[in-house]
Amino acid sequence: ILGSEPDIGIYKDDLIQIAVEIKGGIDPAGVLERFGAALKSLRRAKQKNPKSVTILIMQGVSLTSKAEEEIEKSKTIIDHFFTIEDVIGNEDVRKRLFRILKI
Repeated sequence: ILGSEPDIGIYKDDLIQIAVEIKGGIDPAGVLERFGAALKSLRRAKQKNPKSVTILIMQGVSLTSKAEEEIEKSKTIIDHFFTIEDVIGNEDVRKRLFRILKI
């Protein structure tokens, strides 16, 4: 299901299995705000189904060292992290994402 929270949700019997948040802003000044919104959505998915797989995809160009640190600290909520640039430009990364999504 494409939606607002999460951006992409894969469900089985109304229980979320995979939650994907995509944040495309490129302004480094707002990256922590975008990250916080994504984390909130992914946290909800984990609360609804602790076994759900969560994926965060963000613009690499916007990442600051503080944002990278926050992403690293959130590994209990974020199962997989990708940059948009890697998903678009690196076939191996794209294949890995598709395997996780089971498509």
